[in-house]
Amino acid sequence: MKILLTNDDGIDSPGLRQFAEDLSKIADIYVVAPEGERSSNSHHLTIAGRVRFEERELPYVKKAYAIWGTPADCAHGGVNLLFKDQIDLVVSGINRGANVSTDIIYSGTISAAREAWLLGIPAMAVSLADFHPESFAVAAKLGTKLAKKFMESEDRLSYVLNVNIPNLPEEEIKGCLVCDHLAHIRYNDVLAYREEKGEYYIDVVSGDRKVDVDPEDLRVDLNAVNHGYIALSALHDDHFVKGPDESLKKLF
Repeated sequence: MKILLTNDDGIDSPGLRQFAEDLSKIADIYVVAPEGERSSNSHHLTIAGRVRFEERELPYVKKAYAIWGTPADCAHGGVNLLFKDQIDLVVSGINRGANVSTDIIYSGTISAAREAWLLGIPAMAVSLADFHPESFAVAAKLGTKLAKKFMESEDRLSYVLNVNIPNLPEEEIKGCLVCDHLAHIRYNDVLAYREEKGEYYIDVVSGDRKVDVDPEDLRVDLNAVNHGYIALSALHDDHFVKGPDESLKKLF
């Protein structure tokens, strides 16, 4: 098996390096990752112009490229050009911080996997629910086991597998939960107007967040992780909201 490994934290991130080591036990590993931090890039894809890349040397990796582009660019370029017709599975991660509920809208980690899936390649995203973890060892070990099981599924092309792992010792993780509900996460960022030398800016300072969800509802991925479970969710491209068809017809 040949795995294309990517992320949104950058090619030098410890999560990617640790994951490459563990995944190399089950497959040949190829890397196409951003040259630096590209978090919250969502599904930004370069559709015209040039994207710079260069070859890098990484442990446990057959061949690696750094790309001056987005996570979606990495999957797009890796699958369609750099390793064309070679890749069996695309894995995006291991991300610092969870990618759960409505945060998946912003996630470059998710979008890299989604882009590969749109191109017809099985894909999964793996995140560790801690923005400052001391180690990715447990997440990489468990993520590798899940990748192997995922590739045994006949339905692996039906969805993007989103995996969120709590930052706990392996023996304290309660197991896996399949989650099919999302919490609405609202960020209360502080915005301020600023003028400097005749130029105008919007200053953004991260604020607190509000989550509209029953914290005991373990159908929600955010809650599952908070209760010590690995949250598994299937993401697909059906963006249509069910229900308002008749009201739309009346309105328009």
